[in-house]
Amino acid sequence: MKRKTINTEAKIKREWSVAQMNRWFTKTAQVLCFSLVVSAFTPILAFAKTEFSTPVSYTEGTVSGTVYLDERVAGDQTQIRVYGPNGNLLNVIDATYTSNFDAANNRYGYDFSTPVSSTYEYIKLQSVVDSVYQRVDNANYTNDSGNDSDNGSTTPGGSTGGGSDNGGGATTPGDGSTTVNSIKAGSDGSLDAKALQDALAKGDTLEIVLNGSDMVNIPAWVLKDNSNYKQITVKNGSAVYYLPLAALNYDTLASSLSVGLNELYIRVTVKMVSESMRSTMQTEAAAMGGKVIGTPVDFNLDAATAAGKTSMINTGNMYVPRSLNFDTVLNQAKTTAFLYNETTKTMTFVPAFYTFSDGKTDVMVKRQGNSIYGVLELNKTFSDIKGHWAESNIMMLANKLVVDGVTNTTFQPDRSVTRAEFAAMLVRSLGIQNTGASSTFKDVASNQWYADVVATAAKLKLVDGYEDGTFRPNNQITREELSAMVVRALSYAGVNTSTEITKGQAMLSKFKDSHTIIWAKDEIAAALSLGIIDGMTSTTIEPLQQATRAQSATMLKRFLTAAKFI
Repeated sequence: MKRKTINTEAKIKREWSVAQMNRWFTKTAQVLCFSLVVSAFTPILAFAKTEFSTPVSYTEGTVSGTVYLDERVAGDQTQIRVYGPNGNLLNVIDATYTSNFDAANNRYGYDFSTPVSSTYEYIKLQSVVDSVYQRVDNANYTNDSGNDSDNGSTTPGGSTGGGSDNGGGATTPGDGSTTVNSIKAGSDGSLDAKALQDALAKGDTLEIVLNGSDMVNIPAWVLKDNSNYKQITVKNGSAVYYLPLAALNYDTLASSLSVGLNELYIRVTVKMVSESMRSTMQTEAAAMGGKVIGTPVDFNLDAATAAGKTSMINTGNMYVPRSLNFDTVLNQAKTTAFLYNETTKTMTFVPAFYTFSDGKTDVMVKRQGNSIYGVLELNKTFSDIKGHWAESNIMMLANKLVVDGVTNTTFQPDRSVTRAEFAAMLVRSLGIQNTGASSTFKDVASNQWYADVVATAAKLKLVDGYEDGTFRPNNQITREELSAMVVRALSYAGVNTSTEITKGQAMLSKFKDSHTIIWAKDEIAAALSLGIIDGMTSTTIEPLQQATRAQSATMLKRFLTAAKFI
């Protein structure tokens, strides 16, 4: 980016930080019991009276409206969870304050709009500030029999409120029509089939609580017959596993173990690591200048038989969520969820989305496959980024183990980046380990450090080679190439980037040098619309300019934010 633009961005960030601290001191004076030390990037938690606008619109596959808070929060953004009718979490979206102040009621309006499948009869919104819910009916919905849905009706229990307690004390995440049932597994990990059937019949969301065992065997035949459009979680203390029902092919799993369906179980393990293993991790963290927070958890998903035979379940490319809950407010800029490799005794970044409520933090880890996950606190910085326009982005991604310094103390933010280097950063930011793929590029030798990551990036269709069969790993990456790779990574992460192309094309037209884009016009348009890339000036996009390490880190941070990976 050109210096003039960069300085403006840095100035805005400094002004934002000052305003944030002013709001913090004001809140402290008002509520003496709420004293929280936060960094410039940690959201201030406002215990505000929350109310959604009436009505919130759900039409043509888009939900839009306003959520009102009695206080203006840091960053002028709050978060809203979007649930389907069956209680499944569809998305977590940002609601933004844009001078929408309701003077009559002395409250601040945060506007939101998000695409949602048009097939739902209704969806449910939840404000993360104080768990207020709102049912929103689909104006275009008709059921299978051709009858109009009950739009406009209110289900008993109310359309707003904090939910009700049921069974094991779980909270209803909805409007009163969806019940969250909670049942306990046996101390030996067993689960009564009839009890499971009854619980699934009562509501769309079921919580299975482990009871003296680190695992539960769930009868597969009950799941196959009763779990359509359900959400099932397995909880062990502060750790929760969201069962990826869509990834389970019961007949195939039964066949793999040479048993009938009525002899098949889905085994879910949620196990706190041993103190000795945690100590080993703590030693590794200390060597990195950090510390492990809480106790990491080993999550596993297997097909099993009554005789004890098991087979690991492969969830494919599905990003399976699991939550780690903390009774404190974590600093998003200085903590990261990590995957622990028992063989190499190393920690690597894993995507995780933080939500805050009542002084607590829920860290929802999202990753393909199962392993040991925990949270690491770091305070990494580099001597050559102080005062740099990208300082905060670089520090955040360094603390999240996404980017490395050139040395232990320097980052070289204005140095260019090679195609291989950025491929490595992007694969790392997706939380993907080595896939075992082999490179087909004739200029990527198997003994090069980047051979595995380039092969993985190619397998995931994040990168292309040239017509002559080369990848040119040591070429400096251009802004055009970088934009294309990031947009492809967003698509891989499940973001619908195709809808952003049309929006971005209008934005692209204002840049007088857009005609110099060689091959990635659609990708750059989508990147503009999603806020991944900016113009170098108000009239130039400079697609062929070499990207710097600072620009790369900034685009990765924006990518992770857009994908809800941080």
